[in-house]
Amino acid sequence: MAHSPEKEASTNEPTEYLKLQLSASQNACRLLQEQVFDLESRLQKINAQIELSKAEAKMNAKALAKCMEEKSEMVGFCKRLSSLCNDLERECSAYESDLQRYMESLEENRMENEELNAISQQEHQSEEEKLRAEIEAMNKDKQRLQTNITQAEQEVMRLSQGNKYLQERHAHLMAIIKNSQQAKSTVNFYISFLSLQAQNTIRSG
Repeated sequence: MAHSPEKEASTNEPTEYLKLQLSASQNACRLLQEQVFDLESRLQKINAQIELSKAEAKMNAKALAKCMEEKSEMVGFCKRLSSLCNDLERECSAYESDLQRYMESLEENRMENEELNAISQQEHQSEEEKLRAEIEAMNKDKQRLQTNITQAEQEVMRLSQGNKYLQERHAHLMAIIKNSQQAKSTVNFYISFLSLQAQNTIRSG
């Protein structure tokens, strides 16, 4: 049975419409799928950023806890340092007091030393004058001794010359005595000889 063109056209119109609708739906689905993929990709990035933020927050929390701990330690250190500073201030104050007393003592000692030096200088001058007088007296004694020594040396020379003269006179006298003794011995010999001859003569006569 033959179909008329009008009937075929009326029959194909719904099919084309459906095809168009299907194609539009497929395009819409594809767009939606792409949007879903895009959203999933964004969601993954967001989740990754969230995890990163969580990790950073955890690290920040640890860093903050460490910072708080260090801050607490620093506060304790500052308290100890403040206490040490107070102790040092007290020691410095005590040192300044001791130094002030020491300087006052030095000033008193200086004044006492000046007084003692003045007294010592007076005593030293008096002692110098005394020593000068003693030295002058010793010089006078020295001059007197030198004069006496010179006179004694002159006397020794005079006595030595006199002794030499006496020795010469003694030697001369001794020579005379010796000669006299020899002459006396000769005379005695001749006297004895003459006496013996006289005796012999008397006997012979």
